[in-house]
This record gives sequence, structure tokens and C-alpha cells, in this order.
Amino acid sequence: MIHTVALSNLRNHGHSELVCARDVTILTGRNGAGKTSVLEAISMSALGRSFVPVPESALVRHGAEMCSVTVVAERDRDVPYKVSIAYREGMRKRIETSIGSNLTARDLIGELPIVALSPDHKSITFGAPSDRRAFIDAVMAQASKRVTDLLYEHRRLLKQRNALLAQCGGTMPPSSMMAAWTEALATCSAELVRRRRDFLKDFGPRVHRSYAEVSGAAEEIELRYEPDGIADVDNLTDDEIVSAMLAAAERNAQQEVRRGLTLFGPQRDELTFLINGGLVKETASQGQHKSLLVALKLAECTILRDLRDERPVVLLDDVFSELDRDRCARVMKLILAMGMQCFVTTTDGDEIAALVPAGTDVRLVTVDGGTFKEAA
Repeated sequence: MIHTVALSNLRNHGHSELVCARDVTILTGRNGAGKTSVLEAISMSALGRSFVPVPESALVRHGAEMCSVTVVAERDRDVPYKVSIAYREGMRKRIETSIGSNLTARDLIGELPIVALSPDHKSITFGAPSDRRAFIDAVMAQASKRVTDLLYEHRRLLKQRNALLAQCGGTMPPSSMMAAWTEALATCSAELVRRRRDFLKDFGPRVHRSYAEVSGAAEEIELRYEPDGIADVDNLTDDEIVSAMLAAAERNAQQEVRRGLTLFGPQRDELTFLINGGLVKETASQGQHKSLLVALKLAECTILRDLRDERPVVLLDDVFSELDRDRCARVMKLILAMGMQCFVTTTDGDEIAALVPAGTDVRLVTVDGGTFKEAA
């Protein structure tokens, strides 16, 4: 649970501190008042970055040299936790937490799990396969330090192998060098594929249940994972997946040389969502897209809670303006029933406050020009 969020020169905030409710903190105010910046600060403390896809330089207040965030929290097992992040343009972030100093964003992931949902996340259901891979990988990374390390390692190996292909300018790289990078990438990739496969077997039914709870509709939800160039992945061991990767590398060798690019691996995997057998991207209605996106995020809440033994903090940025009142009420009820702390941004705080069940600890805070004022 987060107790306080302090912001310094972040976006339009000068120096401000928010005292948070145990259950629901509603941040209300006009557009551009600085509501989303609070959620960005929480995201920075959990992931080392904002959940909004913007350059980090955009986070620094105009005229300031740097911005900083400090979050004071408490884990589910009553363990105090504090994280401070300072960013100056062109320099490495300075990150300190209760567990150490001189840390990187990689060290933060999973320590204070969060689930964020904003209109920017529509790409998960509407967008390209890369958007869906990024979503699943991000959830897995918060759930497992091993996955975090694996994703960083895969990125490094892929970059190195691509660099070797590009440097050779259309000619075959030295066989010993290429074999070493290919073997390393195939081994790393195989574990990532296996972990995605196993994760989705658990995650898929959760999405199905959450969709029914949000929409009230008895529709069949399917998450279909199709690793690039690998058939029948459900029945393969890690060694067999490695062999399939190496075979794909051999098949694509000449084309890789011509293009200077690796053409096998999990960065090319397909992940599709289906409702009643139809591809969501092609056949789903606007209402189905919205319900599925919320269901994906609710499933993220439950799987992080169960795999980390820690309830994530939920960040809802202008989400309720996208949903009808019944769906809004269901979402709020489901989040609170799981005992999760929730932060909501809205231009109509009273309407959201009316959705909160009686007995809930709630704070309605007006944000204006980067300052906070609690409603009477």
C-alpha cells in the first residue's frame, strides 16, 4: 500500500506531496491539471518509467534541470518500502530504495507491482502483435525476476547478432562467430517461449472469467499463442524448442544475410485474442474491445497477486470516461473485492466517488496546476 507520493518538478508539479487513501484515491480536476502525473510518478517508482509512452525529457518541468519522485509504501507483509528516483536530461536515473542505492530500472521491476490502465493501452487489443507481446512480457516481468533477466538477455543477444549480420554487409559472417551467437540466442529464446506458453495457460482462463464479470456476457474468450516457426509448442521440451529455433536459423540463413537481420525468435511470435472464435482485431465491437481490455487488466491483477504474493496497486487513468456506468461500478467493485489499492483520475470526481461502496476508505483530491486540495 502506498502512503505518500512526493513529486518535484515533474510535468507541471513544482513541489507537492499526496497523502493516499488506503483503498481509493480519486484525483479530479480539469484536463492538464496534473492528475496523470501522479500516476506517472507511481509508475516510475515501480517500473523506472512512466506508463505513458513519452520521452523521459518530457517529464521534467519546463525551466527545471531535473525531476524527482519519492514514494513511501508498505508491502502486504507490513514491510516498509521507500523508493526515490531523480532524473536529469542526458544522465542516468538515480534510483534508491529500501533495498539499496545506485540501482537501475531493472532492479525495481516487481518490487512494487502495479497495474495501469489508460486510453493509451487500446493498442493491446487494436494494435500489432508487438503490442500484445509487450503487454504479456511486462506482466511476466513483474511476476518473475527470472523473466525480467531473460528479457534483458534476449534483447542483448538479439542486438549483438543483428549487429554481426549488419556489419558483414550482405556476406556470410564467420561461421564460428555466427554459430556462437545463434546458439546463445536460441537457448535464451527457447526459455522465453516456454515461459510465455506456460504463463498464458494460467492467464487465459483468468481473462475469460474477468471478461464475464465486467461485461455480464457469456462469450468465449481465447488467447492464442503461436511462436514463430514452431509447431505444437504445447508438447515440446526446452531442448526441443532450442532445436526448432536452430532449424529456423538454418532455414533463414541466406535471407538473414541479405537483410542484415535476425529472422527467428520470440520477437516475431504471434499472440491473438479471440471472442467466440472471431479475431478481436477484425470482428469485435467497441464494447467488446473495452470489456476485453479491462478484463486483461483485471486478470493481470489476480495473476500478479497470486504469483508475487503481493497485491498490486491499480492505476486507472481516465478509464471511466470510456465505460458505461454499469461497467464502471463492476470494475470498482471487483478491484476493491480483491483488496487492492486504487488510484483514479477523472474530470468528474463526484460521479466516481458515488461508485465506491460504503465503508471504503476514499479520498477525493482536486488537482490544479500541480497542487492538491482535498474535497470537503
